[in-house]
Amino acid sequence: MTQWCRTRAAAVFFCVIILLGLLLALSGCSSKPKKESRRYEITGKVISVDKTKKQVMLAHEDIPGLMKGMTMGFRLKDDWPLNTLAPGDHLNGVLVMDPDGEYIESVVITRRSGTEPEPSTSNAHLPEVGDEVPDFAFLNQDGRHVSMKQFRGRPLLLTFIYTRCPLPDYCIRMSSNFADIARQLKQQDAALYAKLQMLSISIDPEFDKPAVLKQYAKNYAGEIDPKSQHWQFVGGPPEDIRKTADYFGLSYLKEKDQIVHSLRTVLLDGNGKIVALYHGNEWKTADVVRDLQKFF
Repeated sequence: MTQWCRTRAAAVFFCVIILLGLLLALSGCSSKPKKESRRYEITGKVISVDKTKKQVMLAHEDIPGLMKGMTMGFRLKDDWPLNTLAPGDHLNGVLVMDPDGEYIESVVITRRSGTEPEPSTSNAHLPEVGDEVPDFAFLNQDGRHVSMKQFRGRPLLLTFIYTRCPLPDYCIRMSSNFADIARQLKQQDAALYAKLQMLSISIDPEFDKPAVLKQYAKNYAGEIDPKSQHWQFVGGPPEDIRKTADYFGLSYLKEKDQIVHSLRTVLLDGNGKIVALYHGNEWKTADVVRDLQKFF
């Protein structure tokens, strides 16, 4: 009996060893090899530089085998280009698509020619809190002339958009954020909403005529502010819009039907002075509501 038990135990042990071996073999066959990094040549115009995120906003050309040309942010592998790049520069490099993320390496920078018109003007003026904004003039969605002085006496929140912008993280987000701010204040703080003024400035004035802006206004503000008492959408002569963008440090340039641009949102007090600046598209509606309640 004892010998039978020993024989049976040995057989079971032998079977377990074989089973484990088969499982390990199958595991080895089914395991996937680690994906290798892919590399693509990339070239484009610099729209803006964010040193804190080691990121450059690039209006890049088509990348064969990967994507069509568009404007998007890319992380840089090295730090040195961040201290050298400026809006309007041309960047060439290698886009590395790594399983753990993507980044640009082997950067080569080409300065814009001094004889070529500079479409990006964010270096011309960097606004600061406390600056008094000049009396820029516009044409609103109803075809009426308006100027910055007309907004004096109450807080003014302004940003830049264009109606044909296809990117959800750019103009669409700015307009949606403005709608959320107006909606939230209208429901929760009627007194503050009564003071609030908002201004969306089109950087595509050749296309964004009053009729186009009026339809765009209906899409975003129609339910909240149907008579445009709080939120206006404006354009104007291209040279005037450029001067306004220059003042606020906004970069933009046209490429066919698309405009590549940075983002800038500003809060002014009743005296036309800047009290808060919101860069890029990562600010939250709660940030603006908080500042409105703080200052007004």
